Amino acid sequence: MKSFRKNKLSNHIEDKKIITSNYLSLLFLQIANYLLPLLVLPYLVRVLGAENFGLIMFAQSLTTFFIVFVDFGFSLSGTREISLARNDKQKLSKIFSAIMFIKVGLILIASLLLFIIVNFFSRFSVDAEIYYLSFGVVIGQALFPVWFYQGIEKMKFITITNIAAKTIFTLLVFVFIRLQTDYILVPIFNSLGFIVAGIFGLLFCYRFIDFKLPSIALMNRLLLESYSLFISNLATSLYTASNVFILGIFGGNIIAGVYSSMEKLVLAIKNIYLPLYQALYPWLTKQSDMIKINTIEKIRPIILIVSLLITLFILLFGKTMLSIIYNDNLIISYSVIFKILSFISVFSALSMLYITLYFPSIKKDKVRMNILISGGLFNFLLSLVLVYYFGIYGTAFTVVSTELFLLVIATIYYRKSMAE
Repeated sequence: MKSFRKNKLSNHIEDKKIITSNYLSLLFLQIANYLLPLLVLPYLVRVLGAENFGLIMFAQSLTTFFIVFVDFGFSLSGTREISLARNDKQKLSKIFSAIMFIKVGLILIASLLLFIIVNFFSRFSVDAEIYYLSFGVVIGQALFPVWFYQGIEKMKFITITNIAAKTIFTLLVFVFIRLQTDYILVPIFNSLGFIVAGIFGLLFCYRFIDFKLPSIALMNRLLLESYSLFISNLATSLYTASNVFILGIFGGNIIAGVYSSMEKLVLAIKNIYLPLYQALYPWLTKQSDMIKINTIEKIRPIILIVSLLITLFILLFGKTMLSIIYNDNLIISYSVIFKILSFISVFSALSMLYITLYFPSIKKDKVRMNILISGGLFNFLLSLVLVYYFGIYGTAFTVVSTELFLLVIATIYYRKSMAE
């Protein structure tokens, strides 16, 4: 009995060490993902001007849809599959190969879709090279199997590789981008950073697995099991990337650039919770339902307090923050937009606790899909109306309303699952 308790305590301590290590790795990665671009953004806004900067952000919003398509929900389902098979090298190798084969096929389909969009719509064909060059990010994201490293709980390599790639991109921007006409270099450097990181990430995987030709049956199973997650993520992109996209269509590149400059700051704040959720996820998938619920209940009050403090800070000092970061009169004149967006910190942090962590861990993928589809459609339809009549203010109101809507729906489903 004593031996059993000792082993249980030892396993508990080991789990805490792994979660802490993974959390710190993912936290540093998240900081790099947003801090380094935040160093670059003010520079790009000043050098390129609002219009060219807006064009680049508009192209990135289109790219986001392709990233979601090629990922096909494997960021969650792949992590879960790898986590459950981590002690079986043969099975691990087959799952890894199957997912990568699927992603290669999806990249080819995405490339064809981009070609059609750019060549058949004048809004895109005018700046065709920007959209093609931005597509390199899609390839880089597909090559880098973050889901694999999360599944085997080895996040340090992800952190080192990505920080190195982001640092190189940052240095290239400061060294080579000097004039407005240099805007073409931004998607080139960005894509190169992702592709190089992706290649290293892919090659390093073969320390843990062997190359296997996957079976059609396995690929079909993985596609079917990931389908609901893919639809969920596609719906998510309707209330994230679509906002810049719709604003760019109705308002043009300049106003899209103004909104993007503030959205990037809000996304950096919104995603500070993501490393914690990602670090907990592989561990949580293996726990009982009661432990899963208890974990959510313990985390939620801390998340609420932190997010409220962040929102309060932006409400008080938002205009000053924009002035220090961008020093651009046009962006500063829209500081009220930044303050409106600050409420995302509260609504999104809490909804992600359920949508990103809890529901995937209990394999309620269809519930998650229903929530995100509802949110995506709500955002898309509201955005089409409000942006047409109110421009950038309509976008801000739409985004905050959608995050609140998602929180309410996710909470209702969470309470229902507790009662089951």
